[in-house]
Amino acid sequence: MKSLLAALLLAPLPFALAGYNWDIIDYGVVDTFKWSRPYPDDGTDPGGFHLNCREKRTLHAKMYKLRDLHEEPPLGLKPWAHAIEDFLSKRDYPGSWDGVDHKGEDREIVMMEYKDVPGPVRHWIEQQQLDEDQSNPKRWLYGVFEKPKKEGEEITATAPPLGEATVTVNEHGHEVQKVVHLADKDKIVVFPGSSVYEILPLWVAHGSSCDRDFLDLSKYKHQAIDHCVIGWVTDHTKPQRDLNRRDMRFDVEAMLVTETEEGKYARQMWEKMHRAVKRNQRRMDKEERLRIKKEMEREGSGHIRDEL
Repeated sequence: MKSLLAALLLAPLPFALAGYNWDIIDYGVVDTFKWSRPYPDDGTDPGGFHLNCREKRTLHAKMYKLRDLHEEPPLGLKPWAHAIEDFLSKRDYPGSWDGVDHKGEDREIVMMEYKDVPGPVRHWIEQQQLDEDQSNPKRWLYGVFEKPKKEGEEITATAPPLGEATVTVNEHGHEVQKVVHLADKDKIVVFPGSSVYEILPLWVAHGSSCDRDFLDLSKYKHQAIDHCVIGWVTDHTKPQRDLNRRDMRFDVEAMLVTETEEGKYARQMWEKMHRAVKRNQRRMDKEERLRIKKEMEREGSGHIRDEL
């Protein structure tokens, strides 16, 4: 952490301040957060790669702390509080933006109108909802909830997946199956900020010139390799809590890259040098083990002669 801070302090001022989430320094990151920014944050392209296309979108949402849950809207999420708490308990907290963990009741969650979520993201969420495997961690990244139909109504569970048949009891006491068709405008989605990174290209896929590549999550990588998709949440605002505001926005960017010949040559040279360093280290380790073994044998034989 100290080396990161030193690097930022030594960097030119615009680089050091542009888009950096200082909460990383103040609060730390959850152990399970596996993502890191895969390209420079000064607007330049990834070195050694040709940029086939780049897409950026701005999304608007509200952000709450867990201690806000039982407050009435718009300052809290009281109608859904117990359902959200139950949903979040299904897996370890995956972190807010950049994987930051504000700990305890200060942990952050994002809420969006479900209709404002891009179509490919909604489709992915619904596919996870249909998975009956409760141990699937992806099921618990995004919680979709129905809006209350009347004042004071409490929502007690996530909304049923689209088209799923639910069993209700009619006025005669008979069980009746009913297929649910909740409109997107009648739902909200709640998620920790880090959930965006797991399926980031889907947030910008619709209408992109690289939509087919962005929709294929098998091409989405942590770091750039030949013909892959990389991306990042390049900026996110904080709600003005001192003014009783919860509004925020976040910018999502993804790009399709192909390794250049120059980049390939540089990578291969680096890999060759890295292999040579590892071979040399293994040789030195082996020689050191042999030296220690011989010293132990000499000391052992000397001890035996002394006894004789």
